[in-house]
Amino acid sequence: MKTIDTETVKQGLAPGNAFVLVEWCSILLQEIAGTAYWDKWGLTIIQSNARVLELCLGESTRSNMRQTALVITRRGLRKVFSNSDKMDKVIGDAVHTLSSKGPQPSAKNAVMLGVIAGVCARKAEAKKILSRITSEYYAFYIREIIGSRTQVPDHISKALEDFFVAFTTSEDVEKVLVPALEKALLRAPEIVLNDLVTPLFHSFSEEVDLSIVLRNNLLKPLLANTKSTNAVVRQGAFAAFKAAVLKSHDSDSIIQIAQEILVPLKSGKVPSAEQRAYYADMLTVLPPSKAAVTHVAPAMAVIAGKEANEAALQSETSTVLHYVTWGLLNDSEIDKQVIDAFAKGLSDKKVPVKKLWAIRLGELFMAIDSEELLKSKVSKLAESVMQPLMEIWQEVLTNPLAAAQSGLVTCAYILTAIARPKLALYSNAKVDSALKKAQVDLQALTMEPKPSFLLNQRIYGKLSSVDEFMWFIRALASTSQGLATMDSSSAVATAWSQAVIFCICSSSVKPDIRNFGSRTLSQLYTREPAHISAIIISGLWRWHYCVESGDKDSAASIAKTENQNLHMVVKSICLSTAEMAKLTSEIDFAVRRQQMISLLVLSRPELIPRVNWIELCLRIQVDPGELAKTSEDALIQQILDSTSFHESVRIL
Repeated sequence: MKTIDTETVKQGLAPGNAFVLVEWCSILLQEIAGTAYWDKWGLTIIQSNARVLELCLGESTRSNMRQTALVITRRGLRKVFSNSDKMDKVIGDAVHTLSSKGPQPSAKNAVMLGVIAGVCARKAEAKKILSRITSEYYAFYIREIIGSRTQVPDHISKALEDFFVAFTTSEDVEKVLVPALEKALLRAPEIVLNDLVTPLFHSFSEEVDLSIVLRNNLLKPLLANTKSTNAVVRQGAFAAFKAAVLKSHDSDSIIQIAQEILVPLKSGKVPSAEQRAYYADMLTVLPPSKAAVTHVAPAMAVIAGKEANEAALQSETSTVLHYVTWGLLNDSEIDKQVIDAFAKGLSDKKVPVKKLWAIRLGELFMAIDSEELLKSKVSKLAESVMQPLMEIWQEVLTNPLAAAQSGLVTCAYILTAIARPKLALYSNAKVDSALKKAQVDLQALTMEPKPSFLLNQRIYGKLSSVDEFMWFIRALASTSQGLATMDSSSAVATAWSQAVIFCICSSSVKPDIRNFGSRTLSQLYTREPAHISAIIISGLWRWHYCVESGDKDSAASIAKTENQNLHMVVKSICLSTAEMAKLTSEIDFAVRRQQMISLLVLSRPELIPRVNWIELCLRIQVDPGELAKTSEDALIQQILDSTSFHESVRIL
């Protein structure tokens, strides 16, 4: 035992060796528990175990090693704490030894103290014993972790999570922890906010309500830290506020917190644009209620209407959207000040401001699925925004390339996306007249005399942000119904397919947008499987031809990925049973069979990498052998059509 204790105090001990020592410590604890050896060696072994366990839980070690070390340590402690006669003394001595103040900082003992708390929390008698000595835990935490003058490693700052979950009450937070946190925030906010306060709040059980503590003690220092020159402090203040809000359940206190944040914003006492953005983000994370909607939404609409900074406006409009959407879904009306703010924002001279308000408007409409709710609650908003939307629409149609350069084209995508599924539902003369005049689908789905703002690769090839691509994809989805009467190989249908494929395959598209594009295509496919699959297959041939011919003025050229990502497009229209179940749809067998006939030649790895025709057949539950027997002529004809000298003419 002495040898093991000597080994654990060595400097530079490797994590692997520390893990072996954890196992030895656990074995020894189990062997000497309840024997005469405990009084001599018990606490020494626990201290040794604490040292090597902390090494095993360090960030440099593997996750499986960390978990196994914890399991082994708990096993040893459970045996130690199982002796009911000496349980009180054993637990008390272990906690006192590890939590006592020593000549050197002992924050590393937090790991073992956390494990002890976790083991005791799962044994009723042990939990009662530990509940009587929680003051020692708090004294240790305040002295060694909150009072640390250096950054505390993540695994140590979170080590007492089991203790806080099982033993901390609202009274403990208010009387013991918060006073210490207030002092620490004044001394070293860059250490306390990110590394300590946020994980501490996350550790509390749901029974702990931080509403009053946040309102009375922490709100002012957190707001003050949002104007720090240190970015880490600003981000930490917001993270700590968000963590506290998650544990705040008193609606009256939440309203008061919202008012505390709103007052300086309304009075113009927040000079920094970044600080205004943080204030708005804080309001957004507060749990909404009807009272909050009444107070916050109109006030933030007015504030956003006067905002000159685009970054702050982004957060402020997001706050407006958050409260208005919640209010609509919970039977509240849209305040007139909110309606006026949207109309004013869409009429702003600055394109980025128009674009941002249009995005928020589109998000609001997309969040409301109920036709009845749209007609009853959003009618006035729709009527108020139609004029500025039509002005933007005409500007984009007049000069789409300039609109692409400025970003205004996104507003046209938004109108295209919401016109048929949302705005067309209103029985409102003003809205109906504007939509009739705009002829949204007709203007979006045209190739003559030149491609529209929706189908022109020179325009959508300039898109870059997530919002731009999201609304472009939604606009393509909305206009898909306009393709119903068109031939799958027509110029418009082909251009539409190139745009869809671009959204999934382009190198400028981020993974989230690529997945969104694939999901959207799958949804469109389930609605009109025969027609959409025919359009996409024709589009894939066109894309492949543009790559092979080196056509510089094509979506395939702008995408800069050639054929590498086309397999994602193919799989979006070849859905497995599980994928179909998620979409709550089923594709007729005849459609699936015809689709696989059309994909026979195209589904070759030489043409589309990572695609295999037989695997695709099995994926959509079409037997390839049976298909070859029953549709031999159609398959041969497909090969002849795709490999003839006139094949390129068919693609064009």
